[in-house]
Amino acid sequence: MSTVENESDKPAATASQTRRHFLQRLTIGSVAVSATSLVATAAITAATPSVANASLRHPDSVKVFRFRTRNNVSCRACKLHHRYTMFRSRKVAKSNRAHPGCDCALEPQWIKRSTFRRLFKATGAIETGVVDLRKV
Repeated sequence: MSTVENESDKPAATASQTRRHFLQRLTIGSVAVSATSLVATAAITAATPSVANASLRHPDSVKVFRFRTRNNVSCRACKLHHRYTMFRSRKVAKSNRAHPGCDCALEPQWIKRSTFRRLFKATGAIETGVVDLRKV
């Protein structure tokens, strides 16, 4: 019996340890990247002004809502309907879509108070919340 060990008798521990260490390092690295992105997101959120300050940015304006058909796929009915309608609130806009399958994006738009009065109050559309710009 010889005391010399053959190379083939040694367990292949180096390959499994390398794989194990690689996966551990990969996990640690992904956790570090996730933490960094969360910190960056928190910093960006803290740096941007809140929605409560939106009225300060538009002191003499009123927010109304319109559907967006530009830069997306929309049917002809949506394009015609959304071009000429303006809504007082999101709720009114969602209930007055062009057709039942309409999924066009809803965007806020700031208009001057004098324009708001002319469109909504003078025409009596303040009760319904919908203005057809063709009839103003």
